[in-house]
Amino acid sequence: MRRSNVALAGSVAAALGVAAWLARPADSQEPPTLAARAAALERDIARLEDVNAIKKLQRIYGFYTDKQLWSAAADLFSADGEIEVGGQGVYVGRDRIRDFLGLNGPESPQPNRLFDHMQLQPVVHVADDGLTARGRWHVFAQEAVHDEYARWGLGVLENEYVKEDGVWKIRRHHFYTTMYTPYEAGWGKEAIPNPAPSAELPPDRPPTVAYEAYPKAFVVPFHYENPVTSPPPRTGAAVVAGATTPEALETTLAALERRVGLLEDVVQLERLNGIYGYYLAHLQWDDLTGIFSPTGSIEIAMRGVYVGAASVRRNLNLYGQATDDQFGLQHNHMQFQPVITVASDGQSALMRSRALSIMGQWERYSQWMGGVYENEYVKEDGVWKIKRDQVFNTYFVPYTVGWKDVTPRPPPGITASNPPDAPPTLPFEMYPSAFLPPFHYAHPVTGQRVE
Repeated sequence: MRRSNVALAGSVAAALGVAAWLARPADSQEPPTLAARAAALERDIARLEDVNAIKKLQRIYGFYTDKQLWSAAADLFSADGEIEVGGQGVYVGRDRIRDFLGLNGPESPQPNRLFDHMQLQPVVHVADDGLTARGRWHVFAQEAVHDEYARWGLGVLENEYVKEDGVWKIRRHHFYTTMYTPYEAGWGKEAIPNPAPSAELPPDRPPTVAYEAYPKAFVVPFHYENPVTSPPPRTGAAVVAGATTPEALETTLAALERRVGLLEDVVQLERLNGIYGYYLAHLQWDDLTGIFSPTGSIEIAMRGVYVGAASVRRNLNLYGQATDDQFGLQHNHMQFQPVITVASDGQSALMRSRALSIMGQWERYSQWMGGVYENEYVKEDGVWKIKRDQVFNTYFVPYTVGWKDVTPRPPPGITASNPPDAPPTLPFEMYPSAFLPPFHYAHPVTGQRVE
């Protein structure tokens, strides 16, 4: 994506050679040529915007299903949308999709239920007409009902998308199960087979593909060819030249510059989110503080709000000293599934993302942490920085215990010896309690708030 955006930015810069062209004598000007270049550039920018919108759509689907928001998830589909999971058959239409998802439990966040489905590793291709698309994703799942079971899940999505009235929707969601295994036994000892179609809610059509999950091997068909040995033809849709006057071209190119800038903002924000995780992993507190705005704040695990660079740096000492010997330290914080909303002026942004952390100390303890971030960002002197860093921890779970048997516990809370500048802004409880971190965005299809 970075290379594509740079290329587009270069194209815009080249196209903006229009200034020199405008200075030429009137009888030597060739506005249709430049107009066609501007139209082609607009098409390419729209393609990248479509890819971003589809990634956002699928990631939002994951955040909705995490919290059993089945109605909101079903509303992401087109009216004729389909869902197929494992060997359970095909369900057609939003109502049927909603009912199928409901086989996983009641609507809305439920106590004692963990249903995290991370949407990872997207490969998205938009059709030349910009109206349909296909996407391949990895899904990494942690599922549990407290005191009953806990399991890991892996699978591959091969999805189809459709743009209706300018809005991207899921046309077909096909989850191919790679593996499900009980947490306690693990995939080296035990595997859960694909479930058969439901007798309680029979599908509308039988499964489209017959296969078995791990330990059997099955390669999910790719919707694309090898991009190196069989590159797609570079045809592209026909481009119709738009503006043809110098003034109209200037207006068009200025708008395209702004759109490229917003695309680049998304790239930079996603990069910043990744950098945050790498600094966390090795207690690089000065570097981590350096990616905050001087007036930024941090609020983690109900420890309260720390405001300003000095307080952010002080907060980070709660997780270990930067000078500590890091032999045996495990503090990996992997940042996944960003849903990024950049303000129209490109000066501020919001991001929902998730973290999966592998934490511990050699011969002392090991644990998992899962959580959801709802962060704010600000652009200062052209550089994106964290304005507000807030994580809602879903769980802290000892590796040797797992989600089925974990003893309920509260978030860490305020440390009296290193107090915050302000109390927690939004109290929450962790699994096995239920909590829905507020979404900063409206539903991308209905436009309604989801609460």
